[in-house]
Amino acid sequence: MEEARSFAPLLVVLMLAFVVPLLLSSVRGRLVIPIVVGEILAGMIVGRSGFGWVLPDNGALNLLKELGFVLLMFLSGMEIDFRSLRGTDSPQTRQSSHWSPLVLAGLNFGATLLLAGAFAWSLKWIGATTDPWMMGLILSTTALGVVVPILKESGLSQTLFGQTILLATVIADFVTMFLISVLVAVISRGLTAEILLVFLLFVAFFFAARFGSFLSRIEWLQRAIEELSHATAQIKVRAAFSTLLIFVVLAENLGIEIIVGAFLAGAVVALLRTPEDRELSSQLEAIGFGFFIPIFFIMVGVEFHLPALLSSTGALLSVPLLLIAAIAVKVIPAVVFRLNHTWRETLAAGILLCPRLSLIIAAAAIGEKLGIIDESVNAGIVLVAIVTVTVSPLAFLRIFPAARVNVGRSMATDAGLAAP
Repeated sequence: MEEARSFAPLLVVLMLAFVVPLLLSSVRGRLVIPIVVGEILAGMIVGRSGFGWVLPDNGALNLLKELGFVLLMFLSGMEIDFRSLRGTDSPQTRQSSHWSPLVLAGLNFGATLLLAGAFAWSLKWIGATTDPWMMGLILSTTALGVVVPILKESGLSQTLFGQTILLATVIADFVTMFLISVLVAVISRGLTAEILLVFLLFVAFFFAARFGSFLSRIEWLQRAIEELSHATAQIKVRAAFSTLLIFVVLAENLGIEIIVGAFLAGAVVALLRTPEDRELSSQLEAIGFGFFIPIFFIMVGVEFHLPALLSSTGALLSVPLLLIAAIAVKVIPAVVFRLNHTWRETLAAGILLCPRLSLIIAAAAIGEKLGIIDESVNAGIVLVAIVTVTVSPLAFLRIFPAARVNVGRSMATDAGLAAP
């Protein structure tokens, strides 16, 4: 009982969160490894695949991990530049192309979904799954939680190229999260009116955006908020977290993945914030990337069980096909980015869209629970997630040297601040 209350595993995780950026910064001249990748690999070393110092059944760490993932989705939602969503209003877009990032991202996801569906039916033909619809959605996901930090570290998140990748990632993860929620509801409950509850979350998003816009026009309220935004009150930070939890709890009660609610909450904040709220973004990022989010990535590595995977022949045989499919359904549709960008940027974008992480692992676990994916395929999907999330960012930085230089500078700055 006393051991369950021990802070030792948390200490190990936090020490890794502190040390990993420093170690990666020290080798940046010879090898550039994104902090996200280093945290996952560190977790594998101390987890059940390594020394076993940190175990995945630790209740406190699992709660912190969940909060980290929720905050990561929240901050990812805040990364959306709604000016890009409105079309080609920015001078950068007008000068460089006639295609908006949103249009290209939509075309990319449409092609991804079609190609993923083709691979999914092939997997059904060889008996790897009984439901190609779920498998197609699983292959269509992208690790938004990996892409956002890489874009931020490389200084690309606010460029036309970075916004295009970000929107493609958001659409891929957001639409697949929504469709998986609907598909699971259909499989579990059938075609009933309860499925319509999913749309209430989007109604809440539009209501929150309208209501927030209305409140922003009340002068006395804005003056009070500005007065309470400093020192011990930090009212804007409290408002942001309140918005986050409102959407998370609403999604939870509607039977939707809570990360969908977290992302929508971040999008609400992004839609309502003004240039004066730059400090708020920095404060939220400090809370997330300084404590909770590194715990999430390290725990992803902790939970990976390599011995169990190696003992499953079926999983090992399915891995090559799953890996080929996971790469092909992202790299091939990325050709549409050539309408705005160079071939090097197009290939780099396709590679950066390849990593899979928690969403694909969660979706595979749901599929196994529903009996439409067997245990060996589930294990293979987990391995594909680990491989793509480790290799893809490295390949992106190799193909796109400008990003590698910026990541090196960002890692040096992050290490100096002791905040991943």
